[in-house]
Amino acid sequence: MSDKPTPLYPAMLRLSERLCVVVGGGEVALRKVKNLLAAGAKIRVISPHIVPEIAAYAREGCIEYLPRVYLPGDAAQGFLVIAATNQRQVNQTVADEADTLGKLVNVVDDPAQCSFMVPAQYIKDGLQIAVSTQGQDPAAAKHLKNVLATDFARGTRGFQDEVEQWWQQQKNM
Repeated sequence: MSDKPTPLYPAMLRLSERLCVVVGGGEVALRKVKNLLAAGAKIRVISPHIVPEIAAYAREGCIEYLPRVYLPGDAAQGFLVIAATNQRQVNQTVADEADTLGKLVNVVDDPAQCSFMVPAQYIKDGLQIAVSTQGQDPAAAKHLKNVLATDFARGTRGFQDEVEQWWQQQKNM
């Protein structure tokens, strides 16, 4: 695969009542679970260990929790699948199976394995804006989203300057 990012097709997914499988139980998985819950998704978390907040969601019945390792076939029922473990081989296995099954898959530490990426997003009063660097620099996308949110709140124009600065950094790499 080329180092040049593949162009992405932007889309907003309707996940209400759709099963989303999250493999992993740490802080990164928690962020994914929170965003999926906000979108109304049904969520199945698969991991031998989970952070307390994911455990609370399971106790409250907000998510389904399978306290075990990922097994072949786990991706089959998910509309989309997120590999969020700290083990590259497990993430690779999840990505390979999801891809074979034609599922949308996001591997949190490997953009090249993703069929979709989750952008940084700003939501206010029915407006939703997504900021993506096509997986090249998620921290920059989050920063740009925060600058954009500040611009909306204050009526300023810092976002344009920040984007131009980021773009120049990318050209110099």
